[in-house]
Amino acid sequence: MLIETIKPGEVVTLKLSSGEELVGKLESEDSDTIRLSVPLTLVMSQQGIGMQQYLFTADPDKTLTINKRAVSCFTLTKEDFAKVYKERTSAILTPPAKQFIV
Repeated sequence: MLIETIKPGEVVTLKLSSGEELVGKLESEDSDTIRLSVPLTLVMSQQGIGMQQYLFTADPDKTLTINKRAVSCFTLTKEDFAKVYKERTSAILTPPAKQFIV
């Protein structure tokens, strides 16, 4: 059986028992809780899947503590979604790769 190792600082996806899906940066994990910074939830739009702030009445820059009893699944986020998450939550913009025309 392959056991996935997830380290603090990595972008993770949580599926809550309520059905909501969260994407956030893992701050820490213990036997009872998972702590995420800048958690976003997935929403469907006409353009496809989007991400929005999870709690509108809370400070979005605070770390959110989630009880593991409310989580049905916890894994690393797929790389293309993790890239979008990092772009949306980072103050630093990454320039696109240079393309050379031959």
